[in-house]
Amino acid sequence: MELAQASLNAWTVKDLPLAALVDEARVRGFGGIAPWLETIAPVGAETAGRMIAESGLAVSSVCRGGFFPAATADGRRRAVDETRRAIDVAAAVGAPTLVVLPGGLPSPVRSAGDFVELGEARRQVADGLAACLDHAREAGVRLGLEPLHPMMAADRSVLCSLGEANDLIEELDDDALGLIVDVYHCWHDHALEREFARAGKRVLGVHLSDWVLPITGQLSSRGMIGDGCIDLVGTIDLARRHGYAGLFEIEVLSDRWWAEDPRDVVDVVVERWSTLAPVAP
Repeated sequence: MELAQASLNAWTVKDLPLAALVDEARVRGFGGIAPWLETIAPVGAETAGRMIAESGLAVSSVCRGGFFPAATADGRRRAVDETRRAIDVAAAVGAPTLVVLPGGLPSPVRSAGDFVELGEARRQVADGLAACLDHAREAGVRLGLEPLHPMMAADRSVLCSLGEANDLIEELDDDALGLIVDVYHCWHDHALEREFARAGKRVLGVHLSDWVLPITGQLSSRGMIGDGCIDLVGTIDLARRHGYAGLFEIEVLSDRWWAEDPRDVVDVVVERWSTLAPVAP
């Protein structure tokens, strides 16, 4: 498959500063990059935007906003304010999408004073998103809601399936809100194709990595594409068949790969991508 259909997510090679990330992606022939706020911050959003624009690369998304549940009204307001600031950064660098993680429970300990029931936390996610939609629309940025694997329900995402995320997206019914499909979190979902079809044009991003064993950390055990059991070719085909026309982000959050020279990691990404069967855009 042409590398121009792929975007290099900054956290796959998180030790690369933005200038090096842009250079590596441009020279190798990636279609774009997906910087995180932490990648952009050292140079500032305006400089980052100019740097990326001059490279000719697209920005598939910026990561991340969200984490809305909180035990206090002040905490919930801070999450909304931080997400609005992240929207502004995304707009400044030319990103069409800000990835939004729902957030987990303020405390995973039921006896703690800041404990929030799961149902209430989910309502707070809906309220937080609703409070950011006008700002996103005015900035020309869409919010990409990313549900995570159930093992992260307590601390990172009280939305644990594409179905839950699609339910909320339909409830809020706003063109500024869509879905991020990360295969690490949903490859096992029996409703994967149905939820892809249900989301349709509301799919704003597709993130690729692989599932390898053993899982040694919730965040940092992803496999390099092609190293695990996920049907990546089938997922790419599924996305295209249901109307997704964007770039596929290679997002490998992995202690194993972070220990390598990031430029060597890019070499591996390029080689593995070339082994995937061609899919018509």
